[in-house]
Amino acid sequence: MKKVIMIILTLTLAIGVAYAADFTTYTTDELLGMRGTMYNATIEQRNALHTELTKRVEQMTPEQKQAFASRPAFAGRGMGRGMGNCPYRPN
Repeated sequence: MKKVIMIILTLTLAIGVAYAADFTTYTTDELLGMRGTMYNATIEQRNALHTELTKRVEQMTPEQKQAFASRPAFAGRGMGRGMGNCPYRPN
């Protein structure tokens, strides 16, 4: 019984990661817009987004390249983000 449960869990996880990490159908601008917004995404999903963007660097416009290079892939994750990402920061 344990083996059956483990097989089901493994397949479910594998299917979920494969489905959720397919960014090939998105435009480059859509992918760039997703950076910094995937707070509930898994590490695999974030890595897949970064990998897909990295593949597209050669076809990016100069503006898109600047947006891609403007911050690291995991910027703003976790605690210690400071006020830079706060929508209610004082002027």
